[in-house]
Amino acid sequence: MRKIGVIGAGQMGGALIKGLIESGSIDATEIYVSGGNGQTAKNLQKQLKFTLCLSNVELVEKAEILILAVTPTIIPTILTEIKEVIQPDTLIISLAASMLIQDYITILGSKVKLVRAIPNTPVSVLAGMTAVSYSESITEQDRDEVEELFQAVGEIVEVAEVQLASASTLSGCSPAFIALFIEALADGGVLNGLSRKQAYLLAEQALLGTAKLALITGQHPGELKDDVCSPGGSTIKGVVALEKHGFRNAVIQAIDAATKNE
Repeated sequence: MRKIGVIGAGQMGGALIKGLIESGSIDATEIYVSGGNGQTAKNLQKQLKFTLCLSNVELVEKAEILILAVTPTIIPTILTEIKEVIQPDTLIISLAASMLIQDYITILGSKVKLVRAIPNTPVSVLAGMTAVSYSESITEQDRDEVEELFQAVGEIVEVAEVQLASASTLSGCSPAFIALFIEALADGGVLNGLSRKQAYLLAEQALLGTAKLALITGQHPGELKDDVCSPGGSTIKGVVALEKHGFRNAVIQAIDAATKNE
């Protein structure tokens, strides 16, 4: 993998850096990071041993793959700052959710090799999900590099840019919704006599195992549900209680609201 430069070492940038290094796909010394004037990047560098750059320009001069892991509001300023030192073959991967490919082209020109990628935080433990869209200048070799990068920390799916908001909401926001679900499952266990530690372990492993079962077997989620619901049993009674309280509709509305930013 070519040398990687990451501008921004916050929640998402830090998770990706951690995942890439722990995957063994690239040596820490081949990752260059610029994290502004705060302590976040410096503290992370002490832990992960990547190369810390003093400026964005210095980083871009060293990196062959540039990852923008900062908020959309400051990206135009950063692009203006570094545009003169970006090489024609530099692959730029932006993790910003709300800036369109055309916005980057307006600043950097039509030949820019731009990838919009929206990973989620489980990339830090090599179990991430990343949705990507490509600019027209991207080659097959570029696509291969992007796939190699994100497959090192999880799974990747390509979607049309008009679908990126929906795809990224489903994978990017879901960790928060799933964490709420885990917490609620555990609360139910504690209500019925389990310790907090026991309840969290039972809920987390059940969720992990079910997701893995779905991925490996390819079974429809409805089938997996039916396999556990014996006639008149406790599981189907729990399913009925969920439906009574609008569980599925609540989840659908959460994804819809997050996608539409309402």
